[in-house]
Amino acid sequence: MKRNIFIFLLLIFSVNLFAQINMVSKKIFLDSLNNECTPEKHTSTRVITNYSQKSVRYVVTDFYKNGRKKMTGTTLDKDVLKKDGEFICYYKNGAKESVVNYSQDHKEGKEINWYENQNKKSEKQNIWNPKTKSVQTLILNAWNEDKNQTVIDGEGDFEETDKFIIQKGTLKNGLKQGLWKGNDSAQKITFIDNYDKGILISGESIDQNNVKTTYSSLAEKYAFKKSSKLK
Repeated sequence: MKRNIFIFLLLIFSVNLFAQINMVSKKIFLDSLNNECTPEKHTSTRVITNYSQKSVRYVVTDFYKNGRKKMTGTTLDKDVLKKDGEFICYYKNGAKESVVNYSQDHKEGKEINWYENQNKKSEKQNIWNPKTKSVQTLILNAWNEDKNQTVIDGEGDFEETDKFIIQKGTLKNGLKQGLWKGNDSAQKITFIDNYDKGILISGESIDQNNVKTTYSSLAEKYAFKKSSKLK
């Protein structure tokens, strides 16, 4: 009888221990926009390593479908990605894409980017202003895919790619200066922006129906993009 009770208690202990081990980490599925989705629709997965523990930061790692790392770093919230510390992103082939430092979910400090062949792409410095709640990015050095340096100590011509947006123009003291031309493939627009010391002072976009929209700040420009998505 005592032997049976012992075996029963041991079985319960084993089940509880297995459940605790499973709760140490949490795995979720993400779609192409990094929103949580069902396994059938996922393009990547996210693992929060120390999910069950109470911690100041939680280790988070995203993986491509091929099993290789997409991103790794630490978050202040285990259920909502709030980046804090160094984040490393990778291309699908495993090559390093970028190293960016964050503080309280804001870019702050040094940022380095590479092309897929591991040639260096750019060196930036991000400055977070808690009063205005904005980040100023200084582009210090940049190279094209042929290894030619196009920006030296914040001076030169630069082409910027951010998801669906491609734009190019001149840098002075690491900041955008003068006319910058670009296109947004998601919104299907082309645009010309005029900058002074990194601040957008005027701009005009033209959509696929040849409709022009003018704006005088980044806030106006992105407010227009948001309103377009709601239609």
